Amino acid sequence: MKITITGATGLLGKTATQHFAAAGHQVTAVDRVDGEVPEGVKLVIGDLTDLDFTDSVIAGADAVVHLGAIPSPRDERQYFVFRNNCDSTFAVFSAAVHAKVKVVAYASSQSIYGTAWSDDWYSPQYLPIDEQHPLVYQESYALTKEVNELSAQMFARRGKTAFVGFRFPLTHDVEHIQKVAEEFKSGEDKRVSYLAKICFSYLDRRDAAKALELAATSDITGANVFVFSAPDSFSYMTTEETFKKWHPTTELRGDFSGYQSPFTSQKFIDRFGYKPQYLLDRSKM
Repeated sequence: MKITITGATGLLGKTATQHFAAAGHQVTAVDRVDGEVPEGVKLVIGDLTDLDFTDSVIAGADAVVHLGAIPSPRDERQYFVFRNNCDSTFAVFSAAVHAKVKVVAYASSQSIYGTAWSDDWYSPQYLPIDEQHPLVYQESYALTKEVNELSAQMFARRGKTAFVGFRFPLTHDVEHIQKVAEEFKSGEDKRVSYLAKICFSYLDRRDAAKALELAATSDITGANVFVFSAPDSFSYMTTEETFKKWHPTTELRGDFSGYQSPFTSQKFIDRFGYKPQYLLDRSKM
């Protein structure tokens, strides 16, 4: 298949580009900055908010993997985060529908629920957190994620292009997540507090790339959103103990006496039959 990948030189984009190329797909990599791409992959540098540019890199693609975005609200002004992430995604979705692309798989985020970047402390209403959990955010990064999911719904009505949004957690190499787990256990208070706000969820970027491929090459239709996380948490305590300490108002719906992820990926697993494979070594925790 011909696949256009945006944000291709970023952390997840680089892994996704390698994954799709290794699987035999013809990949066009797109980013606003230069970077390394696998042999045989074409890298095109440009700005996704430029509609003509975006049309040109998506024309002829069978599927699009859209990962290009400012990855957090920390280092940019709120307005700029909103403008860039919404404008670029709107342009990608519009170009995909115009080009009659079969599937657009794109990165949403578990930040959409509002816990991660809020100035005020916010706890989930219940566990496990699923696609129906209320969204109660206070900043523009999370807002862009909901706007983009709603944009996907609108564009899905315009044609036959399907949209698959992934609410990914902290996504990195599992070796890096192992260090994050150590920081949560013995780190300084500000860092520990931040890790508690993202609700202890993680995913290896190789699993994220596999999930993106399964969606991009599927026969799915309409606009879809999936939570996708590793099945465990990066907390050294059981999930029940962890939430009693950090999020005591959260209702635990089910048994959390083990190290279960606070997020459920069951909807994705039921649809695609894939579970994350790259997990923490809990013997080191």
